[in-house]
Amino acid sequence: MKRTYKPVIAAVFGCALFYGTAASGSTVDWTPLLASWEDGCAQSEEWSELRRNLVTYPDGSLYPEVNEIVLPTVYKEALGEIDFFERNRDYSGYRLAAKNGEYYGLPVESFVFYLGNSNGISVLLVEFSAPIDEVQERLSSVDYSLVNHDSGPYQAQLITDEEVGKAMLMCDLSV
Repeated sequence: MKRTYKPVIAAVFGCALFYGTAASGSTVDWTPLLASWEDGCAQSEEWSELRRNLVTYPDGSLYPEVNEIVLPTVYKEALGEIDFFERNRDYSGYRLAAKNGEYYGLPVESFVFYLGNSNGISVLLVEFSAPIDEVQERLSSVDYSLVNHDSGPYQAQLITDEEVGKAMLMCDLSV
C-alpha cells in the first residue's frame, strides 16, 4: 500500500497559514502604554524608554539619526517604518507608523515626534485613522488632567486638522 502525505501536508500548511494570518492581524492595544498621558502627559516607563532610544545625535551634528526601537515585543512588532519628514536647525520631525493598533478602540495610524535640537522642543502626537467626530466622541469620556510639573503645566489635548480630516492626541512637553 502506497502512502501519500500530500493531504496531511496540505492540512498542516493550511492551518499554519490560517493561524499565522490571524496572529499577524491581531490588534495591539496601545491604551495601557499611553494611559499615563491622562495624568498631565506623564510618560510611562516604556514610552520614556522609546523616546530616549529612538534617535541619537552623532558627534557634532544637530540632526538626529534613527537608533533603535526599545519597547516590549508586542508593541515593537506593531510598528512599521520611521519617516523623517522635517529636519532643520531648530527641530526634527519624525513619524513612526503603527500597524493594527488601537487606543481606546480607535485605530492608531502613527506616532509623531517633534524633538528640538538642544532647545527644549518636545511634542508627541498620536495620529488616528478614524473620522474626527468619532475620535472626539470616543475620547470625550477620557479625563486628561492638567498637572503642574517642575517645567510647567501639562495636559494631553485632542487637536484636529480639518483640511486633511485628521484627529490627533497631543502632549506638548516643551520647556
